[in-house]
Amino acid sequence: MCRYRLSGVAFLILSLSAGLAQAGGLCFLMPPVHFEERVVTRFRPEYRTDYREVERTVCRKVPETHEEEVTERVCIPTWREEQRRRTVMVPVTTERLEKRTVLRTEWGQEERQRLVCVPEKKIVERQVKVVVPELRHEERQQTVLVPALRREHRERVVTSLRPVTETQVREVATCAKVCVPVADPCSGAVGVVAKLVPAMRRVEVPVTRFVPEKRVEHFSVDVPSVRPVTRTVSVAVPSAREEVRTVEQVVPSVRRVVENYTARVPITREEVETVRVPVTEMRPRVETYTVRVPETRVETRVRRVPVTTYRTVEETVIDKVPVTTCVQVPYQVRVCVPVCGCP
Repeated sequence: MCRYRLSGVAFLILSLSAGLAQAGGLCFLMPPVHFEERVVTRFRPEYRTDYREVERTVCRKVPETHEEEVTERVCIPTWREEQRRRTVMVPVTTERLEKRTVLRTEWGQEERQRLVCVPEKKIVERQVKVVVPELRHEERQQTVLVPALRREHRERVVTSLRPVTETQVREVATCAKVCVPVADPCSGAVGVVAKLVPAMRRVEVPVTRFVPEKRVEHFSVDVPSVRPVTRTVSVAVPSAREEVRTVEQVVPSVRRVVENYTARVPITREEVETVRVPVTEMRPRVETYTVRVPETRVETRVRRVPVTTYRTVEETVIDKVPVTTCVQVPYQVRVCVPVCGCP
């Protein structure tokens, strides 16, 4: 930035001189001016922080513990027994005589009649039409398909691979000798040692590749087929004829018969009987029971309690306080300075 400012000032001076010369105000020649690059030392402010020890007085609280007597009133729970009375309803069971009517059931015998169906069997003759199956043989013509073979000539395209050998250039990794300078640690003399270094070398390699070729091939194929053949076969044809036959058939029937039987009949009669019935009644009864009643009595007690107090103590402490100082740090800058070329 300073170099650009100096250049601008020099250019302004030259311009003013040239203008005055043309106007006739100054009649002298300006000496030639050129620029030189120089190293200039400058200073920049830099803030540095150091720590300084300072004595300070600090007040601290020191705890002190001592015992004091405290009087307090304490409630102590106690129990006392007390007799009380209460009325309780007690169930009492007594028996009393009651009369009730009871139904008694007895079984008696009674002569009765009933109508019973008795099964019977009767043989009856009747005419029945029966279908009788028969078989008769007939000569028939039948066309059958017989398998046959026929030969066909066909063509197909076959692709074959023909080997072709060609030469290709490939890069192969080989070892090359390189001279490497080596210094003797004792005498300091420098020598040369051969060292093997991997290197890539182009080599011609024969490579065989297969080229596909197409050609037409003729072959024969047996094609299966069928041919019709007429045959004479004997066929059994089923038929039927009707016949009237007499058949004896057993026909079931029912005959009604009246029979006598003895039946058991329930007979119900009423009886009056006397029974003892338990009756429960609730009667009041006074009973005495013991109850524990809680009580509280007050006692005055004295006990020693630790009490903590704090005492202020002054103490001198050394602290480190940060102190910031501004320091001028030199640094060098390259600038272009106009230099007059006069002798």
